Amino acid sequence: MQVVVTYESRTGNTRTAAQLVAGGLKDAGAEVTIGPVDTPDFKALADADLVVVGTWTDGAFFLGQRPGGAGNIARSLPDLWDKRVYSFVTYALNPGRSHEKLADLLEAKGARSLGASAFHRNRLQDDASTFVDGIIDYYGN
Repeated sequence: MQVVVTYESRTGNTRTAAQLVAGGLKDAGAEVTIGPVDTPDFKALADADLVVVGTWTDGAFFLGQRPGGAGNIARSLPDLWDKRVYSFVTYALNPGRSHEKLADLLEAKGARSLGASAFHRNRLQDDASTFVDGIIDYYGN
């Protein structure tokens, strides 16, 4: 399975989470390309069986949460017509529905969202591991 993991990171938490996800998928036998969303590898995206997109949660602590960098994600990623996509957001206090909003954004770009999660910044290792386990279970690896 060929996977692209791409991310938008402001403080480094999302980059770390993306690296954890990529590492877990590599350990499961996937060929993984990883990089920031603003420098997409178009060939890898075209060839990918699966795309994973991550960003941070922006907005007020308990109201108006949204995927951070959504504008950059919308501008930088090409259309993802019929690509299978998992997505995640990282957060400090409360993700609200930011992970669902990220999935909606990706579906608007033509993706088939298979799941969206939120990773607490103090539990990146555990949350990323659970996320990867779900991907592996779906693909039967």
